[in-house]
Amino acid sequence: MYFRGLPMKHFYYIPIVLILLVMVPLFAFSGRNTPVSCNAEQKTAESYYGQLKSLLSRKTLKVRPKASKRDVNLIEGEKGAAGVLFGASMDDVIAIWGKPCGIFINGNIVIWDLSIGACRFGFVDNRLVSISIHSATLKKAYLKSGINFTSSYDEVKSAFGEQMEATYSNRAFATENGYIIRFHFVPDASSKGKRKLICIAIYHPDSGK
Repeated sequence: MYFRGLPMKHFYYIPIVLILLVMVPLFAFSGRNTPVSCNAEQKTAESYYGQLKSLLSRKTLKVRPKASKRDVNLIEGEKGAAGVLFGASMDDVIAIWGKPCGIFINGNIVIWDLSIGACRFGFVDNRLVSISIHSATLKKAYLKSGINFTSSYDEVKSAFGEQMEATYSNRAFATENGYIIRFHFVPDASSKGKRKLICIAIYHPDSGK
């Protein structure tokens, strides 16, 4: 028996040849799928890295706050400082100060510290519980008691009375309501034997300090 000029026995080979012609390109194509999948994963990783970079600012010290309803230079031991109040969210702080230049997470009590300029803002469950003001960023910061970054080690002691901690570099005081105010000093390079106040930090009772 013949099929269009071919013997019948050759006709059975035709489907087999057709199947091979179809499957070979499919196998080759499927082999090229593996590197494409890897590239997709790599792009996802790069996108995540890009998102992390977008959360941070390259500015380290020269940071200027935006307009705030509160005096950004005023430090209020039981309310807040730098233009924000205790209990504020990260969004509230960033709205005034911009993106942080660093993020530190303390795993013990899960405090998120945002470094903005030379200042630090600490959060627990997205609630502001600590503020550390550095003279390099807020040179004119002050307390209502009159203490500022030009105050001496002894002047700080006189203004606050009994202290909970006193070392060469630090003086710390607790308020009746459990808030803590800490002052950090370093040797004054311009005056031998004296110390210079460079940082004032305040802590809410929920900060764990």
